[in-house]
Amino acid sequence: MSDTELSGPEFTGETALQAAPWEVKLSFGLWLAEAILSILSGILVILAGVLVSVVVGADGAAAVGTIVIFVIIGILIALVAVFRIIAAVFMLRGRPWARNTLTILGVIGLIGLTVEFQSNVPVAMAHALFTIVAIVAMYLPNSNAYFRAPYPAVAPD
Repeated sequence: MSDTELSGPEFTGETALQAAPWEVKLSFGLWLAEAILSILSGILVILAGVLVSVVVGADGAAAVGTIVIFVIIGILIALVAVFRIIAAVFMLRGRPWARNTLTILGVIGLIGLTVEFQSNVPVAMAHALFTIVAIVAMYLPNSNAYFRAPYPAVAPD
């Protein structure tokens, strides 16, 4: 395998942002934006749990139970968003597993947006738009060529 056939920044001497085609860079940026929105949504869910307890006037075990449920959900939303950021970095480096992971998480996220559309339509629209365009950009012809280029099992000599 010659050096010109090798793919990925580890073997071409370029940074990931230089080696990736613009479609992959677009998808990377959109995944980052979507993950940041998700982290903010997770924080808002945690704050909503506290506000629900205060507004409803719950006290004692009911208040604690409500807050704990919202905090757990908010933390899970933020953790999945952080995982998407990590997967997006590997996707930028040309890893097929990262593209597959982001596709699966994106589709699951789009299904979950039905709940968000009921409460926060503008943010839900942004999530949906970012996710759909990011998924499509990962499967355009230049992106496919970038992900399908061979990776050697060991670094070249």
